[in-house]
Amino acid sequence: MSHDRYVIITVVYEPLLTYGRSLEWIAPELRDAGLTMVEELNGGPSPSRTWAGVVHRPAFNRFADAWRLGGAAEKPVLVVTNEGRQLPGFSHTLDGMNWEAGGASPIVYVCVEVARI
Repeated sequence: MSHDRYVIITVVYEPLLTYGRSLEWIAPELRDAGLTMVEELNGGPSPSRTWAGVVHRPAFNRFADAWRLGGAAEKPVLVVTNEGRQLPGFSHTLDGMNWEAGGASPIVYVCVEVARI
């Protein structure tokens, strides 16, 4: 992967969540990537948070390796940036990762959308 990427990460949490809400906890590879939280939904049965922004090549490569992006489970999508640009990219949903602490996970699933910029 040779270019910077625009990345959107949406995390859906278990109700009554008490930990695991930071992007650093969910994706430590993106701790210093500069993603911005663009949406937070606290009410209802499925609270969620969404982060988005440009991730430079080295950080994205670490993230893609750690999350095993680049596989057959990716679906083509149009990724819409904060500026409203529509870029061809892919979406990958993960629901089997180990985000556990104390025998339980606060996360139902994570959706990652990626476009080359």
